[in-house]
Amino acid sequence: MTPIALLLRNTLPLLALLFLSNSLQALPEDRDKPVQVSAQRMEWHNERQVGVYQGDVEASQGELRLEATTLTLYRAPQGQLDRLLAEGSEDLAYMRDRPDLEQPQVEAWAESIDYHPAEEKVILSGQAHLRQGEDNFRGHRLTYHLTTQDLVAEQAESEDSKIEVILTPKRNGD
Repeated sequence: MTPIALLLRNTLPLLALLFLSNSLQALPEDRDKPVQVSAQRMEWHNERQVGVYQGDVEASQGELRLEATTLTLYRAPQGQLDRLLAEGSEDLAYMRDRPDLEQPQVEAWAESIDYHPAEEKVILSGQAHLRQGEDNFRGHRLTYHLTTQDLVAEQAESEDSKIEVILTPKRNGD
């Protein structure tokens, strides 16, 4: 292997982490923290600006945590993170974040977790479950806006079941 090929092979995963670290959004102070990703395998497709992590993937940046079987990140032409797609196989993909110190932590599980940082939006698809504090939402597809906490829950057209929502009243002093 040529020295240039060896250099590229060893630095591309680090460059992918650097690009990811500048774009993920959690608490405002977390935006400047580095992203740590571990996986059993990683591919970087430079021309398409797509990175694919596979096998027991764990990613974190400050309060943001993500666990998946496969994690795919897409970069926009300007270099910022455009989209992050976490997918589970036997186990559901998992995400935990605290978008605001004044609000409870958000936890989410789904067959796929599709994060769009520019819109601060997460789309959970397939056995989707989102919990914020004591409130729970379940359906085939949940679309959650991290900053506004707006949520749209939908059930698959082919399923007879309905979405499930559990809202817990606030207690005095909360």
